[in-house]
Amino acid sequence: MNNLFRNTLALLLSLCLVSVAEYAAAQSSVGCDPHRTRLIAYPSAAAAEARGLERQRYMQPITEWERPDVATLRSKYTFPFSWLERQVYLRIEDAYQPYEVYVNGKLAGSSRNGFGAAEFNITKISREDTNSIEIRLLSAEETNAIECFERNANTPKVFIVSQPRVRIRDIEWSAEIGLNGVTNSNFTVVMANATMGDKVSTLYYELYLNDTIRLGGGKRDVALGKYGIDTMRFGVPVPDSLLWSANNLHHDVRLHLKNRIEGRDVEFYNFPVALRELRFEDDKFIINREVVDITFTDMSPASTVDDVAMAYERGVRSIRFTAGCVDDRVLDYCDSQGIYVAITAPINSSSAGDSRKRGGNPSNDVRWREEYVERTLQSFYTTKRHPSVVAYYLADDSANGICLYESYLALKAVAGDRPVIYLDGGDEWNTDSFKR
Repeated sequence: MNNLFRNTLALLLSLCLVSVAEYAAAQSSVGCDPHRTRLIAYPSAAAAEARGLERQRYMQPITEWERPDVATLRSKYTFPFSWLERQVYLRIEDAYQPYEVYVNGKLAGSSRNGFGAAEFNITKISREDTNSIEIRLLSAEETNAIECFERNANTPKVFIVSQPRVRIRDIEWSAEIGLNGVTNSNFTVVMANATMGDKVSTLYYELYLNDTIRLGGGKRDVALGKYGIDTMRFGVPVPDSLLWSANNLHHDVRLHLKNRIEGRDVEFYNFPVALRELRFEDDKFIINREVVDITFTDMSPASTVDDVAMAYERGVRSIRFTAGCVDDRVLDYCDSQGIYVAITAPINSSSAGDSRKRGGNPSNDVRWREEYVERTLQSFYTTKRHPSVVAYYLADDSANGICLYESYLALKAVAGDRPVIYLDGGDEWNTDSFKR
């Protein structure tokens, strides 16, 4: 009896280990920080106002690479003395292939999803002065099953970013139209403490129109325990006339943000803020309390600003970028022109057919669940601050099943008023979507 018990227990443990191994193999990224829209810290208010992406005290773009072979990129960055009491992050955007990244010969992390942005905390493996970085592009054989779309060769955009140990982790905003021509603008700032002690951050915020008219501002203290994360919220009333839409674009509203720790100003930001109220009801978009007729035109996610500008000249005012990743500069252009955008997660498993049986489409294979969910959430978190983005698509031509069910629920939990669409799911429940 004891032998039978031991044998049964051993069998169960072996099955669990196999399941864990399969689960781990399907992880989209390793060592990656939570996804966010690009956030570059600046050392002064003047530098933040310029909002440039050139080298500055707290950020180094890596633009020059050695290519010993087609799958390897090597470069260097400098870790100055002034960073010793700060955190250092490596941000990689749009690699278009799975990859691993090494700093000074040590693995910093990896991502199976090259169609998006990922960040890695490289503080502990960086050293003062010169550091080496190597990106190894991996075979896409494993991910080809869900990447049945155009894949061009690309040099990723890479940034080394320094932030204080008590830092602004992320920020987002929304708008709610009130009474008497006043809109409530609501801001949410996520703070993170990377120290073992209790800390208090004082956040100073000011909202300006055209850099001259102060719409409101103030300061808030945020208390953080060791390795703690907390959220600070504030609001500023603004006139309805400043709301963003395709018909109302020419207002320069900016949020000035400063983080002060123990009497020292440690990071500055200057965000362009486009406020708009969005609702989606009865398959209709309602923007700033007005129904807007939006019919999306499909375009490649590899489209350039020039491609979108040409489409705009032809009268295109709403674009759905198909499965893949869209350059931030393209979304900035859409923001500036009032082009409404739908983003599609980098998932297309059309080559696997529609079968939901074992060995059929990955969308109903639980081993792919984490990969699907992470790709879906990554597409949201890295684009959420763009006002032009009014909808998200789960995938293209990927049948349906557990992975897309879970992706829908995960995205609905964070997408707010933006609809989550999936038109290729066989008329099932996991879509808010336009009827077909």
